[in-house]
Amino acid sequence: MADYTTTETAPEVNPAALSLSELADHIERIHHAYLHAELPRLDQMVTKVARVHGDKEPRLHQVKDIFLALSAELATHLMKEEQILFPMIRQLETSDTVPSFHCGTIANPVRQMEFEHDEAGVVLAQLRQLTDEFTPPEWACNTYRALLDALLTFEQDMHQHIHKENNVLFPRGMALEQQKAG
Repeated sequence: MADYTTTETAPEVNPAALSLSELADHIERIHHAYLHAELPRLDQMVTKVARVHGDKEPRLHQVKDIFLALSAELATHLMKEEQILFPMIRQLETSDTVPSFHCGTIANPVRQMEFEHDEAGVVLAQLRQLTDEFTPPEWACNTYRALLDALLTFEQDMHQHIHKENNVLFPRGMALEQQKAG
C-alpha cells in the first residue's frame, strides 16, 4: 500500500470552494505527492515490460521512451510549480497589493505551465493509442497488466490535476492579480 493519497482514495473536494492557497496545498498534497511517488515506480515498470515483452510487442519500446521523457519533464514541471508559481500565488493571496514578481505578472509562468500541460496531454493520448486504450493483450503477464492499469490511473490523475490548475487555480490567480492591480 502506498503511503500517499491518490485521487482514488482522497476525499472529493470542490476546488472552486477552496482558497487559492488551500487549492495549491491540495494539488501538492494529492497530485504532486502521487507523481513524486508513482513516477519512479512507473519508470521501472515500463522499462521492465519493454525489456521483457518488447520483441513480441514493439510498441512497448515507444511507450517506454515517451513515458520516460514525460516523467523527466514532469519532475521539472512539478519543481517549477512548487518552488516558483505556487509560492507566487500564495503570496498574491495574502498581500494587500500586487507583489513585485521576478517574472512580471503571474500570467507569464501560468502560460508556461499551461503549455507544458498541453504537451503532457499529447503524450497521454500517445500512450493511450500505443497501448490500445490501456488494454493488455491476452498473453500479457501480471506486470504488463499492472503497468497498463497504473498508466490508466496515471492518466486519470493527470487529467484531474491539470483541470484543477488550468480551470480553477490559474484563472482565479490571474483574476486576483488583475483585481489587486485595479
